Amino acid sequence: MGEEGVVSRYAETGTPAALLESLPLFAAAASSPLACEADVHLPKMALGEHVLADYIAIRMSLKAQPMALLREDFEPRGYLETAALRHIPSGRIVKTVGIVLIRQRPGTASGVIFSTLEDKTGIANIIIWPKIFEKYRRIVLGARLLGVRGQLQSEQGVIHIIARELFDMSGTWPS
Repeated sequence: MGEEGVVSRYAETGTPAALLESLPLFAAAASSPLACEADVHLPKMALGEHVLADYIAIRMSLKAQPMALLREDFEPRGYLETAALRHIPSGRIVKTVGIVLIRQRPGTASGVIFSTLEDKTGIANIIIWPKIFEKYRRIVLGARLLGVRGQLQSEQGVIHIIARELFDMSGTWPS
């Protein structure tokens, strides 16, 4: 049937919505008491709840970057934003925390794991040597929010941290 057949069929029976209303199941639903339920008024979600729900559903949020909600918890404990790491001399021991974007263990890397963390100011690449991985295996593989203490390597604006200690901060996720 060509395009004309489709157009003439709608012209005879009405719009698709009208078709649905004429079906017995939908006609009964429209006339039942359930169709007249009162509106439900839910309490407004906090920003952290919105962000968490977005991350659970689609792994991102347009409402806020989660680290923006958590930064005040981590600053007093010495965790630096990734933007601040650019101003620290290479070789220093630093702490940072971020959302784990990537974990990879290339077959050609002799057991080294590379992870990328994101906070509201940028990203940091984490290098995890095999001995550190074995010590912190559960954290490396399971943390959604990862804290790292390690040696900073900065070259041409690319930040790397050679991990010495790893911390699962997932329990501080915004709510």
